[in-house]
Amino acid sequence: MKTICRHMPCRCRRLIALVAMALAAYGCASGPTIVGNWQALDGTATVSFADDGVFHAVDNQGMPVSGVYRLMGADGIQFEIRHSGEEAETIDARIIRAGERLTLTFPGENAVETYERIP
Repeated sequence: MKTICRHMPCRCRRLIALVAMALAAYGCASGPTIVGNWQALDGTATVSFADDGVFHAVDNQGMPVSGVYRLMGADGIQFEIRHSGEEAETIDARIIRAGERLTLTFPGENAVETYERIP
């Protein structure tokens, strides 16, 4: 029995591969975004993510912090925080987005923070 691939011209196979890769990329890019404003469910902490990779946050004690973030793979996020006169601090976390909730898990600190989207 002959397979359909053997009879398909090489250009056609390449076109099918390109379309499949484009659809896969579109599916990943069109997933839920974290861009926007979020408030902690168990306090007053807030975090804002901009689409240019910048974040601004205020913790429950009112201490502001800002820097850049990078999404890493399917469920990772890396924060880079610059303190005046010091080297940048890098923090890795796991991120889960479910509807209007965002959960950050910080493995090294055994900490979990859950946020809800705010306007």
